[in-house]
Amino acid sequence: MGTAAARLRGFLFRRREVWTLTWPARLLLLALLFGGGLLFARQAGNFLAVNEPAGGEYLVVEGWMPAYTYQAAGELWNTGRYRRVITVRAVPDDAVPGPGVTEYSSMGSLVRAGIPRESIVEATGNGVQQDRTFHSAMKVRRWFEDGNITGAKLDVLTLGPHARRSRLLFRKALGEGFEVGVIAVADRRFDSAHWWRTSEGVRSVLGEFIAYLYARFFFDAQIPG
Repeated sequence: MGTAAARLRGFLFRRREVWTLTWPARLLLLALLFGGGLLFARQAGNFLAVNEPAGGEYLVVEGWMPAYTYQAAGELWNTGRYRRVITVRAVPDDAVPGPGVTEYSSMGSLVRAGIPRESIVEATGNGVQQDRTFHSAMKVRRWFEDGNITGAKLDVLTLGPHARRSRLLFRKALGEGFEVGVIAVADRRFDSAHWWRTSEGVRSVLGEFIAYLYARFFFDAQIPG
């Protein structure tokens, strides 16, 4: 009887040696995770709000931002670096600008900032429900294609932690031949170095970090042939 039971146990179960973490090792792991969390908290805002202009002659301005960002565009224009400003938007048909945001067509805001109207190009599109930054970038791509421009350097002006994702998606949309830089205007609602101290900072930085990871590793950029 005992032998039969032992055989059954041997058929159903297998004995293995299992390694587990000791308490000092567990405490060390917790300390590493805590340290990593602190490092993320200190660096995430600045990581996302990247400033790396390409030094080109085109300035692309996203059309969903607060009014003060267009003043920054005017200051950049006055440096004499750019010869054309491209304002872009891709929004749902029923979209309403949020608090502190100008009209989605930022032409008027750019003119009030001192940029000549004849130097501004609008690349717009309605009826876009998702992936609006990428669709905005595709509008810029089509403008270049319509002008038979196959390569250029350009800088994307955007708001705070949106910068790294904007640059990534514009690079995906424009493809080879185009060098894309980015300029991040500081979001006045929070301090990017201490973003976790305000609810606006937490929502913006964590939301943009997740969106950037999605765009970086999972977004499938469908470029028409």
